[in-house]
Amino acid sequence: MRHSINKVALVDSGFWIALLDKRDQHYDEAQQKAEMLLDLRYVLPWPILYETLRTRFVRRPLAVGKFKSFLKRPGTTFLEDAKYRAAALSDTLSERPPSGRVFSLVDNVLRMIIADTTVKVDCVFTFNKRDFIDVCSRRGVEIV
Repeated sequence: MRHSINKVALVDSGFWIALLDKRDQHYDEAQQKAEMLLDLRYVLPWPILYETLRTRFVRRPLAVGKFKSFLKRPGTTFLEDAKYRAAALSDTLSERPPSGRVFSLVDNVLRMIIADTTVKVDCVFTFNKRDFIDVCSRRGVEIV
């Protein structure tokens, strides 16, 4: 991936958690990729914040401080998810989801954001490539 401040990343909560928790199985890999985030702008949908800032996480001040520094960076956009909620909930609860696979509510929201051509997303940071590969491929979004 070429580093460019003009590129916009969507960062999955699993990546944030791995980046900030030494006990996470993906911690080392997240550290290696973290430098790329410094060269990008990123969108933060509210569901990602809810998953990342869970009770276990917020009890660790150093991790919260590090995450807060990412949140305060220029180019960070907090993305309202209201227009995706009803459809994402329907897909999540469906016995026959449109994608043919079952995803969490948060992942369904992220998939809809990636698919939304009105939202600029150039790359997705995730350790769940399988959950996003189809929608990223259709949209030409890189998975990091």
